[in-house]
Amino acid sequence: MTIAVSGEFGDELVRFVCYRIEDGRTLERESIRAADGLEALKRQLANLKVDLLIAGRISGSLERELFDAGINLITGVTGESDRVLRSYLNGTLKF
Repeated sequence: MTIAVSGEFGDELVRFVCYRIEDGRTLERESIRAADGLEALKRQLANLKVDLLIAGRISGSLERELFDAGINLITGVTGESDRVLRSYLNGTLKF
């Protein structure tokens, strides 16, 4: 499973951290600058084989596009990406 956690990082560019998860363990972690534009972001997440995007807030149009692309979504989540991921994996994520 691949999970992307989005947010704003030090340079204030929107980025996300992609985690490849297997058996509840993180096998790979990569910080990526989000593509500009709805279609480009949808393609980027699909190319990375993201199964789930955890984000603060997103537009309704992006939400529909991601749903249509088969990417699950959790919104209303903020915080440091590693903590967000841990909370999700142990079932304590609040959104």
